[in-house]
Amino acid sequence: MDLTDKKAVIEALKDSEAQRKAIVDGYSGILILFNKDHVALWVNEATHVEFPDAIGRHCNEIFCAKSEHCADCAFERCLKSGKIETTTQRIAVDGAGNDDTVFDITASPVYNTENSMSGIIVIAQNVTEKYALEKQLRHTQKMEAIGTLAGGVAHDFNNVLTPIMGYTEIIRLKLESDGYDSDKVFAYLDEILKASKRAKSLVEQVLTFSKSNEQKAVYQFLHPIIKEVMKLMRVTLPSTVTIIEDVDETCGRVLIDPVQIHQVLINLCTNASHAMDGSHGELIVKLAPAAFVVDGKDWLELSVADSGSGIEAEDLDRIFEPYFSTKEKTRGTGMGLAMVHGIINAQGGHIDVQSEVGKGTIFKIHLPVIQYTPKAPVVEFGELKCGSGRVILVDDEEQVVQVTGEILRNLGYGVVGKTSPQAALELFSASPGDFDLVITDLTMPGLTGLELSRRIKCIRADIPIVLFTGYSDLVSKEEAKEAGINEYCMKPISMRDLSNVVLKFLGKGASTDEPIVPEDK
Repeated sequence: MDLTDKKAVIEALKDSEAQRKAIVDGYSGILILFNKDHVALWVNEATHVEFPDAIGRHCNEIFCAKSEHCADCAFERCLKSGKIETTTQRIAVDGAGNDDTVFDITASPVYNTENSMSGIIVIAQNVTEKYALEKQLRHTQKMEAIGTLAGGVAHDFNNVLTPIMGYTEIIRLKLESDGYDSDKVFAYLDEILKASKRAKSLVEQVLTFSKSNEQKAVYQFLHPIIKEVMKLMRVTLPSTVTIIEDVDETCGRVLIDPVQIHQVLINLCTNASHAMDGSHGELIVKLAPAAFVVDGKDWLELSVADSGSGIEAEDLDRIFEPYFSTKEKTRGTGMGLAMVHGIINAQGGHIDVQSEVGKGTIFKIHLPVIQYTPKAPVVEFGELKCGSGRVILVDDEEQVVQVTGEILRNLGYGVVGKTSPQAALELFSASPGDFDLVITDLTMPGLTGLELSRRIKCIRADIPIVLFTGYSDLVSKEEAKEAGINEYCMKPISMRDLSNVVLKFLGKGASTDEPIVPEDK
């Protein structure tokens, strides 16, 4: 018998099988052939790694660890329609019922020579990281929206605080000048001012957390930051957690980004709380001088300790790795400690962890102490610096114009207040030589403070301009300089600070050659 054609067919079949095997085993995703009874007949190499015992098992047993068939998965839909079907599903690959992996699944029917469905090929691609990135992007966009909202709220809230602080200071000044000597009344007024300043500080904290731009490192004591964070923690942590603060306020300054240190502390305290979840425990935050000196520099030690479950010894070496987490998948992304490690290293410090299973964990942060001589303290209340000159004051809030104008008049200045930037521009255009200083709000209808400043500078280039704003992120140093702003101040401003600012430009020897725009504190 002539077997030439048969041998050719056999060789072609072998080549076809080799090509099929190369394609199937070379595919990095999951590839499984099921019969119509949901039983796996063969799998590729990637499936062997992910599901070693997949052959002979049902589709729902392999992917979902369920005894019943899924109602609306790609397999069932393909079985009913006879067409290619796709779905995106959260799949419990560990068999414990935890939705920890996301797969894009495609089910494709297999037909025999009689055009009858003989089975279904399921292709599954792990897209967990993609979905995690999309979730992170949505979170980032939400935080940007919150930041925008916070900026608007801060602007309005600071406009409310301005007349409260301003009129309180005016009342106090009037009572002092009239010889009123009731210590109790002065104490009441001082408490109003203290409360107003606390409210101003609270707004600044909200803005600090909502800022999306990169912050700058400043010379900073750590103990005020620690106390602010622990106030927040006392509200957010469960009552079963006892918080202990052991803070040495004599530790020196460090060069840090305050926002990032907030993030570090909140992250470590939250992790400590999770380690004590459901049980009574202690969270101890301690700040003290470090017991060592490096290159002639003193260091400080900031530690966060808990009495929780502890960390297994084999996990300690990986604790700062991105995406590594000992928590349940729904309680963490694995990026928190990686972020903490990156922040501390970027600040020139280092972080260590010690843990014992069943007894707790302690994170120790070491930062170098920076020798820093602060500027001379500002004058106390009552040591106000008066001057002379005419000021044009522009703000769309009538109360702000009234109280700021009253303060300036009490300091000896002539003031013309306008609630419309267009009206202020017309007034200045008519007689630019009649004014010595312009004070303008930033956010106003019609013209912003920057736009008004540019137009005023076109009329008279040497006029000094001070910009008032309730949200400093709305204007950068470069934008302010380009618009001709000589200095900007955060609302609400105290009478003492206002007198110092105005005196810079209307006092003897005042110079406006170089714009003075302070860095963010």
